[in-house]
Amino acid sequence: MIGTNLAITTKNYAVAGGVTYDADALAYFTANTAITSDADKNAINTFYLGLKSDGVYTKINAMYLPLLSSATGNKWNLKNPLDTDAAYRLNFTTGWTHASTGMTPNGTSAYANTFLLANTFSTDVHLSFYSGTQTVGGTFEIACTNGTSSVSVRPAVNAQIGGTTALNFTTTTDARGFWIGTKRSNTDREIYRNGVSQATLATNITTAFPSLNIWLGGLNNNNALSFPSSKQIRFSSIGTGLTDTDASNLSSRVNTLMTYFGINTY
Repeated sequence: MIGTNLAITTKNYAVAGGVTYDADALAYFTANTAITSDADKNAINTFYLGLKSDGVYTKINAMYLPLLSSATGNKWNLKNPLDTDAAYRLNFTTGWTHASTGMTPNGTSAYANTFLLANTFSTDVHLSFYSGTQTVGGTFEIACTNGTSSVSVRPAVNAQIGGTTALNFTTTTDARGFWIGTKRSNTDREIYRNGVSQATLATNITTAFPSLNIWLGGLNNNNALSFPSSKQIRFSSIGTGLTDTDASNLSSRVNTLMTYFGINTY
């Protein structure tokens, strides 16, 4: 968990006499003053460097690592850590519990607005969600819909990425782990669990993404909350479409980070 000061070694920066971080990681640490452990910063810095080395970093518009004990610490978009709607920092309703293992909505009224419009993406998109909760349930964890088009990922259930046709995950009674839904083109959609492909959809669906903000913790149903979740969130990202290799690399990097914090589930 953040603040444990566990040891970690990397060749990408020096600790003796001062620390040199990746510029984007440093911007995040500067904004999020709740992160005080050098070891935690080192692990997160390595995560940034890994995403960049893999070529995934540029495909992410927003990503969240909510492993702190307050909304103030968990609101930041690691890609653009400014405290503004335009920077996609999270805005929380009441009903959230924040802890070092993740943030958890109450399943009735809580959601977090990313302020990232789904139709920011014209053709390709991805959504990811790391669940720390085993219960599957009929809820939405990261989603929006206007009734004719949806973007969503529901751990252990399905994903909808443009239109309303769902791709179903391989049947499981455990919703823990890292889930990705992506659309690469109108005839190429895929979903992944822990970096492993679960299903593909080649049907030609040209429906545009909704002009609605993507919410965490529930479904933004035309700006009203539907199917609120109580699943704990440990990481989430939104961006452009991911290849099989991208999905595998992102899953691996996230798993390494969760392992460092002692909360990995795969």
